[in-house]
Amino acid sequence: MKPCELRFGLLGPPVLYDAGTTRVVGSPKVRTLLAALLLEADRTVSVDSLKDALWGGAPPASAHASLHNHVTRLRRLLDDPERLRAVPPGYLLRVEQGELDVHVFDTHVAEARAAHAGRDWARTVRACTEGLALWRGSPLSGLPAELGGYAFAQRLREARLLLLEWRYDAELAVGDRLDGLVLELTSLAAEHPLREAFHRQLMLALHRTGRQAEALAVHRDLRTRLVEELGVEPGAGVREAHVEVLRG
Repeated sequence: MKPCELRFGLLGPPVLYDAGTTRVVGSPKVRTLLAALLLEADRTVSVDSLKDALWGGAPPASAHASLHNHVTRLRRLLDDPERLRAVPPGYLLRVEQGELDVHVFDTHVAEARAAHAGRDWARTVRACTEGLALWRGSPLSGLPAELGGYAFAQRLREARLLLLEWRYDAELAVGDRLDGLVLELTSLAAEHPLREAFHRQLMLALHRTGRQAEALAVHRDLRTRLVEELGVEPGAGVREAHVEVLRG
């Protein structure tokens, strides 16, 4: 069966895709409406829920008519207006498997997880790279807080970090581009000062490029932060990397 073409994007500001071309949804209200429907893709979203997403707890007296107008404007932007149907008690946006970037991203995450667990490094790099390429920014960025979706966005942000971790594990295992890894992991370790994986990987990349003293300094600084801020010692992965560095 031929895979579906990407049509909708939530891995960043909500967008539509048309034959591979990104179409930005200019109207903030229509963009929020699109996101609210995509968060419940292929499920009916009630009119009340859509009003909450668009206006929070204080919809105007004209909210019902305004919502209808926004639905009409969104239909005009879709490749097939029949995708968006009125289904009591609200509206349903039909999304086929493979048409929403989040679904495609989740497929790459599952493949990368399996490849990483099986130590298939080439497949791990490929799946991680393809998943990360879908990322255009923080999920649901630029949308009002009333939309909700915090847990949804947080899950995706964590999955993106896992893809980075797995890809760096694979690249360290095969010994590719170690100098480039040092630069990237230095930035990530600074951005995520308590995330042990990036520090472990940075230690190994530094050590394998002959920078043992810097690798030990990364371990020392990480351990100090973990003990002072969380009251815990580094985990097994960091301890094993520390032993490798000490052995030279």
